[in-house]
Order: sequence, then structure tokens, then C-alpha cells
Amino acid sequence: MFWSDFHFDGLTLAYLTTGFAMTLLAVWNGHRTLRGHKQWPRFVCTVVFFCTGYGLTIFSGGLKTLLLGWEVMGIASFLLIILHRESTRGISAKAFFIYRLGDVGLLLAMWASHHLWRENTSLVSFLLVATASMQSSQLPFFSWLPQALENASTASAILLTTLTAQMGVFLLLRTSPFWEHQVSVRVLIALLGLAGAAMAAGFARAQSSVKRRIAYISMAHTGLIFIEVAAGFKNLALMHIAANAFLNAYRLLVPPPLVGPIVGERIVSNNKTWEDRLPKKLKYTVYMLYTKEWGLYSRLSRYLRQ
Repeated sequence: MFWSDFHFDGLTLAYLTTGFAMTLLAVWNGHRTLRGHKQWPRFVCTVVFFCTGYGLTIFSGGLKTLLLGWEVMGIASFLLIILHRESTRGISAKAFFIYRLGDVGLLLAMWASHHLWRENTSLVSFLLVATASMQSSQLPFFSWLPQALENASTASAILLTTLTAQMGVFLLLRTSPFWEHQVSVRVLIALLGLAGAAMAAGFARAQSSVKRRIAYISMAHTGLIFIEVAAGFKNLALMHIAANAFLNAYRLLVPPPLVGPIVGERIVSNNKTWEDRLPKKLKYTVYMLYTKEWGLYSRLSRYLRQ
């Protein structure tokens, strides 16, 4: 029956509450900044479409319903990215490419769960982890969220960074019965989260754009959430997701001041970081690697037109 494809539990309730709050904040900000412009009707229709896909995803009771909501939400996220079409240029193509790769991974996981589950359970789990990593902008597909947020409106950025990017974690939590008894898969999720959190935290320190910095901070927290999920701390992961969502929304709505507290003509900065203790050449090397994002974005750009 149709209704048997839907499921409601604590995970659904947590994502429903967070999604409702973030959607209200996005619509409120969009009403303030976009009303009266040609993007406002487009934004309203896209948010309705986005909420439809989000609802189908979080209420899904099987992979088929989840894939349907995943596809709808992916198209809506792409439309949010290109809301200001005159300034997005090649950014939307890169985000859409990575998102479609995640769809392929989910489709292959569905096929393998029906035909190869008894023979090779690790393959299904690997495909699910790869899809979650792409969706949450984790390694090795690090670049889509910062690039998407950079040219997106604040209202769109709230939905992208607080809801779309957290669907990867939702996929891991919803499909945990597939992989929670496989130690190798849990170690893989933890290693991806650890590497992603460490690299994103470094990238955030070298950003001059507020939205790119927020994107990398969000990705660092998502990496920590991956570790919590792998360790089995599901309730802690849900609380971390909600806290990260509200913190990102606050950072987008209330950007930080451009300069810190000053005394006379000098900026007060007595705290030294570990980079300050490195030799000068090594410190410059680390800074350049952070600035160039370890070449991950440039490698991806080779396969896509600007």
C-alpha cells in the first residue's frame, strides 16, 4: 500500500523540527530581501518544491520513497543555487554534477540491495557512504557547498547549508541497519569525518568571504557528526545537527564585524595559534595549501567547463 512507504520515528521528528524552523527563517529573510524583485515569486515556488522533497525524504520508509524525495530536493536545491542566474555562471554546473553523482550512488545502492545484498553487503554500505559524503560536501567532493553558497542569496544559503547538506547524515542514520554491524564501514565513516573536519577547519581559516567561511565551518561540524554516527551516538548526532543548523543560520543572518576590537590604533590579538609556531617557510606552505584547498577544487574543475 502507498502509506506503507512512509515511516515516522524520532529521526523524522528531529529533522522535521529543524527543517520547519530553518524554512521559516529562510522565508522570513527572503520576504525582507527579495520581495518586490523578480526573484521573489521564483523563490517562493522553489521553497514549496524544496519542502515537498524534504518531507518525502524524511518520512520515507524505504529506499524508493527516499530516492523520490532525494530527486525532488536535489532539483529544488539546484534552483535555489541559480536563483540569481545572472551571477552564478559555472558554479551551478559543478554543484549539479556532484549532486547527480550522489543520485547515481543511491540508485546503485538500491539495485545492489535487491540483487547483491546476500552476496556482498559491503558494496551496498560503501555506495551509501559515498552518496552521503557527496551530499554533505565531504571528502573527496569538498567544493560544491562553498561554491554554491558564495553566489547564493542569504535565504537560499540558509536552506542549502542547514538542510540540503545535512541530508547525507540523514541517509547514514536512516540506513544504519545496513552497515552498523560492519566494523570496516564504521571505521570508513569515522575516517572520512575526521579528515573532512580537519581539512574544512583549516580551509575556513583562510577564507575572506563570509559565506565560504560559514560553508567550511558547517562542513567541519558535519565531519564531526559523521564520527558521532560511526561511534553509535545517534542522539548526540541529532542534537549536533540541530545546533549546527541554528548556528549557521545565525551566522548568515548576522554576519560578523569586519574588524576585531581595537585599542587606539592597534588590533588586540595576543592569542597565538599552532601555525604561528611553525617555521616561516612551512607556515607559508600550509597557508597556500589552505588557500588553494589542497587542489581539490582545481582537479574537479578540469572535468567541468567554467
